[in-house]
Amino acid sequence: MLKLGTPPPVTTVLVVVNIVVFAYGILSNTQNAIISNYGFVPNSLFKDGNLPDSILRLFTSMFIHAGIAHIAFNLFALAYMGGFAERSIGKPKFIALYIIAGLGGALAHGIIATFILGNGYSVLIGASGAISGILGISAALGDIRGYYWLAIQVLYVFIGSVTSI
Repeated sequence: MLKLGTPPPVTTVLVVVNIVVFAYGILSNTQNAIISNYGFVPNSLFKDGNLPDSILRLFTSMFIHAGIAHIAFNLFALAYMGGFAERSIGKPKFIALYIIAGLGGALAHGIIATFILGNGYSVLIGASGAISGILGISAALGDIRGYYWLAIQVLYVFIGSVTSI
């Protein structure tokens, strides 16, 4: 008989929150409004100086996804690696890492979009920065699956880049 361990509570809550936000947007036909009202717009922070709204959007953007493939890829990675990281560093550090990595990833992307690519008015959504932080800590703590997932991400980005040309 297969015996499953106790699901990691913080990882489970994060997965459920992301699914609920996505499902609500799809089922209520408000997904586009959620993205435009709660996604992070880099120029709003870096060019327009709208700090309060930008801080809120930096946080909320981590829980919004554009489509099934986007949310599935992010949440599979979170479910795959989150339990190891959560058990290894503890719940409070896991939550802090998730939020700091998510904010840092969005800010880094926003800086590149605004100052290098010149498209800082595009809306940034998704949990990729937060999940990358979780994958990074998992790999740093010795879980080889973190390296495998990194290779999968690089391949995914490469294939996406090549097919969009």
